[in-house]
Amino acid sequence: MSSPGSDWQPSPGIVNELVGLLLELQNPSSNQSQVLARLDAARGSPDYTGYLAFIFSAGEGLSLEVRQTAGLLLKNGLTASPPPPISRQAWAQLQSGLLRMLRHEARPLRHTAGTCVAAAVGVAGLPHWPELVPSLAGALAPEAPLAATEGALDTLFKLTEEHPRALEERGPGDAGAAPNDTLLPAALRLFAHPSPGVRAGAVAALNLAATGMPAFLCEAMDDYLQGLFGLAHDGEPTVRRDVCAGLVQALTLAPERLQSSLPQLIEYMLGSTQDGDEAVAIESCEFWSALCEYGDDATVLRPFLPRLLPVLLSNMVFEEHDDEVAEAEAAEQGAAAAGVGHAAERAADIKPFVGRTGGGGGEGDPGDEDSEDEEVARWNLRRCSASALDMLSTTFGDELLPIVLPTIHQRLQEHDWRAQEASILALGAISQGCTTGLAPHLQDLVGMLLPATASPRPMVRCIASWALARYSRWMFGCVPGSSTVSQATVTTVVQTLAQRCLDANPVVQKAACGSLATLVELGGDGLPPSELAAIAAALAAAVQRYGRRTLRHAYDAIATLAERVGGALGVEGAARDALLPPLFSRLLGLPDGDPELLPLLECLTAVAQACPGQVLDRYAEPSFGRCVGLVAAAQAGVASGALEEEEGAQIQVCALDFVAGLVESLGPSVESLVGNSPLLDLAQRACTPPSPPDVRQAAFALVGDLAAACAPHLRPRLRQLAGAAVEQLAPPCITGRTISACNNAAWAMGELTVRCTGEEVAPVAQGLLERYVGILLAGAGQLPRSLRENAAISLGRLALVCPGPLAPHASHFVAQWCSVLAGVRDGEEKEHSVRGLCALLAGDAGPALQAFVPLCAVLASWKAIPGAEVLAESAQLLQGLKAQLQAMSQWDAAMRSLSPAVAQKLAAVYGV
Repeated sequence: MSSPGSDWQPSPGIVNELVGLLLELQNPSSNQSQVLARLDAARGSPDYTGYLAFIFSAGEGLSLEVRQTAGLLLKNGLTASPPPPISRQAWAQLQSGLLRMLRHEARPLRHTAGTCVAAAVGVAGLPHWPELVPSLAGALAPEAPLAATEGALDTLFKLTEEHPRALEERGPGDAGAAPNDTLLPAALRLFAHPSPGVRAGAVAALNLAATGMPAFLCEAMDDYLQGLFGLAHDGEPTVRRDVCAGLVQALTLAPERLQSSLPQLIEYMLGSTQDGDEAVAIESCEFWSALCEYGDDATVLRPFLPRLLPVLLSNMVFEEHDDEVAEAEAAEQGAAAAGVGHAAERAADIKPFVGRTGGGGGEGDPGDEDSEDEEVARWNLRRCSASALDMLSTTFGDELLPIVLPTIHQRLQEHDWRAQEASILALGAISQGCTTGLAPHLQDLVGMLLPATASPRPMVRCIASWALARYSRWMFGCVPGSSTVSQATVTTVVQTLAQRCLDANPVVQKAACGSLATLVELGGDGLPPSELAAIAAALAAAVQRYGRRTLRHAYDAIATLAERVGGALGVEGAARDALLPPLFSRLLGLPDGDPELLPLLECLTAVAQACPGQVLDRYAEPSFGRCVGLVAAAQAGVASGALEEEEGAQIQVCALDFVAGLVESLGPSVESLVGNSPLLDLAQRACTPPSPPDVRQAAFALVGDLAAACAPHLRPRLRQLAGAAVEQLAPPCITGRTISACNNAAWAMGELTVRCTGEEVAPVAQGLLERYVGILLAGAGQLPRSLRENAAISLGRLALVCPGPLAPHASHFVAQWCSVLAGVRDGEEKEHSVRGLCALLAGDAGPALQAFVPLCAVLASWKAIPGAEVLAESAQLLQGLKAQLQAMSQWDAAMRSLSPAVAQKLAAVYGV
């Protein structure tokens, strides 16, 4: 290996040592953990990433596997926080080496190089790699070598995926052009390339870029769409798949551009939905839902319904050889052979736990969206067609029934269970949209579905349970004007789904738990005590019988039950006594490190938040102690290296969330538990780096709940906790990954400072003020509304107890503060904040006069009359301003600057 054209010369000894480790890593008989530990130790060496880049790009004599491993380690190093140190000379060689590798003949190495390029751009930014865009543009030229073009398209896709904004930034050195202005037109021209792989790569890259509507595509949208139409009948299925995906996306982004050609597009998608390549059929099938949801006029589809609906119904029938069916049938045989409550499981069948995000309070706390369900991995033509039928039914309603019901009725009479199953799936799909036409037949539909839940075929039992749950919204009167069924039928449905939860087949168990959760979600408070008890008993039995694979679905159903029926779990003794003992028994009985602990804790968190404190008294002390111990063990394990950071973080998040739920439920009575435990030390440590963002999110949420329940325990730690919040809310630390932790940090400080004295808060006031004001002044488009509102609330609570240190700076932020505070919903938090605003402005009217319009908007923003203290203090502030303005003969002009609605509200509420 030689170093081509660079001032940096790698040490042969270090290169040979790293190559030796990489070779050992390929040897299955070597001690892999030891090799990885030695590689990890090497990360601290100067220019570690430079050496990996050298081995990856210049190691022509090494095997592809060794070079690819070096590239993947390079990518991991570049994305580490912080990345390993590297000299400027080594960085320059890294960049040039990656550009060469993008043109390598070996596709795996090109692919790895593209991944490393995206990671390197994330470290240094595009402006610090001026050669990259011209190199990619050259490789996207029609006459460029095939390998170079494929590598450039792959890299463009990755850059678009990871750094879309960087590709749109216009620099002075580019004569005002953004990288996309060069790269996207070149990719668009490749739609006519002779290589199918290049055509597919070009379409995929343009499709991805279109999601952000870059400036080039805004101007060239018609050219892009014409390019897609030109490839509609391409001989390569991958190209057709991406064409369908692009057209569906265009319908959601710019429906007006497709309006004139919709009939032809519908005809094309109708044919593609029947394509022999399933990937093409799935992408085109997405069109029907998109047209109903985003199309300017979905009625253009009406003449096509008699041809489209039979296609969808046909697609909903299981194939003769389907993996999902094979899995269910194998589980059926396994359960029968085992002769126990569930089929035997393999460890490999149990998927890793991915929990919900840490809890938190505060105005509009968004939390992260729920993680992808495993069903997403099984998204297929059958499911996509059912989803399209569902959407069509909500758009066209009962118009579908004369077309679909004859086919459904016919297939229900067939002996082929696949036809019966597809018909039940169709009945469930149209249940939300065809309400008027189906309402008179509800009793008959339920009567037909109930026996199907006992079918000898597991997939029929699954789909019948799902369909029953879909129709349960009618049973609980959620569909206006629908006919009702007898209470006896409702009881039968609940008991039937509860019975299916105890099915011997784990595939049916999972479906039944989901169906029962749906029924609970729809029935909610309308569930009679007897039905609630039956559901709780079934789920409690499931907890004790299920294998690990399906146990998580039982936990999810219990969490839904707790969230939906709330305090009824504490009131209804039968339901409470059925559920709580087995859940808490498992919590105390499972060993540390057991993977079941995490979903169990997530379930118990929902239960704890739903149940009154007195119901949890008997479980509080042991469960509190168990979770505090779990947090302590996880922190110690991560610190010593015995636990991976991700595993330690999951344990801490789940345990902290549960403790927060317990604190919320028990209220002040939790004080003795907190005072006699190391919880506060652990929570304080979890609030600060190197704790990962999700741990900090959960820890700050717990701090806020503890402040509300037992503030005296936290007040001695105010400086440390405020310091952690100030660090979390520093501008560089507010990122997409940390936004929920930032939300909870701002909210928690508001909860704590409002319960402290002015003397206690004064030493931390300036630091908190700077962070809150920085967030408020960042602008509405730069930070989420939830964070800005939490900052506004907590700033008001800070001003309420300690206005002195804030007052000299008020003129710099009052106007923006009021603009945000006006949008906060009514409640105690807003009342505290408005009182703090009044306290801050009481001693100096100057800032109030400067921000008169937004200040009045806040005082007039109440939807309901607030508390007496807020009214009195607000009225006093307004009367003082009125007196000053009248003295300057400016009161009438000031009132004319307000909107009529605000002026009327001020007159009605405050008498000004």
